[in-house]
Amino acid sequence: MKFLGEIRGQWRKWGSRLGVNSSPPILPVRQAYDLWAASYGKDSNPVLDLESKGLGQMLPDMQALAVLDLGCGKGRVSRLALKGGAKMVVGLDFSMPMLRGASSKLFSATHYLVSGDALHLPFKPLSFDGVIATLMMGHLGNLRAVLAGIAAVVRPGGFLLISDFHPYATLRGWDRSFVDEKTGQEYAIEQHVHLFEHYLANLVKLGFELQKLQEPLYEGFPVVFLLRARKQPEKQAESFEESEDPSTARKAVRLGEG
Repeated sequence: MKFLGEIRGQWRKWGSRLGVNSSPPILPVRQAYDLWAASYGKDSNPVLDLESKGLGQMLPDMQALAVLDLGCGKGRVSRLALKGGAKMVVGLDFSMPMLRGASSKLFSATHYLVSGDALHLPFKPLSFDGVIATLMMGHLGNLRAVLAGIAAVVRPGGFLLISDFHPYATLRGWDRSFVDEKTGQEYAIEQHVHLFEHYLANLVKLGFELQKLQEPLYEGFPVVFLLRARKQPEKQAESFEESEDPSTARKAVRLGEG
């Protein structure tokens, strides 16, 4: 996989350099993004390009909608939502350095930034017409808990759009990594495996119906996926205990482990 060795801040395969195991240390998610924030988005990235192209194809009509950009980072998706006509966009992230990057380029008087945790959303029920969560679900161990929280804040008839790195790539031992521009040290970020059956089972139980699914390929391999679901008007979100989530039992398998 040529691109794995070409680009900083993206998937790479362990032991790809002259057959030597050069695996970077793994950082917890918040620590990683706090450190990465200074250089985040500076490098070209074909994986992100694939995801961005798919995102443009999957976004619904957002005219006059209230949208939550979950795990907003520096506001890439918030900008798309506002450009698409959203009347209000709230970006939530738990990395203050990433939020500071977003605050330096607020896109509209109706664009708000919130410091918060995706597992404990600080919003009233049924606050949004749609939620967009890009490239962040795999960083959370309990998929069911985060989906239940999202379902609680999405109005009936509203949408959920998720993009993330493909479970196939994670199971092959690839990781998401970046290089600290100050020290030159490469780090990987904590990652968990969530299979499509986990997504679909949880979404159905929470009252969503799948509308679209894309699995873009890079050099013949699926590296990202995008799915869009609609919250059915006649169903309400159910509550879940964290221990019930089948996806919590397994973290990302990395080359040389498990």
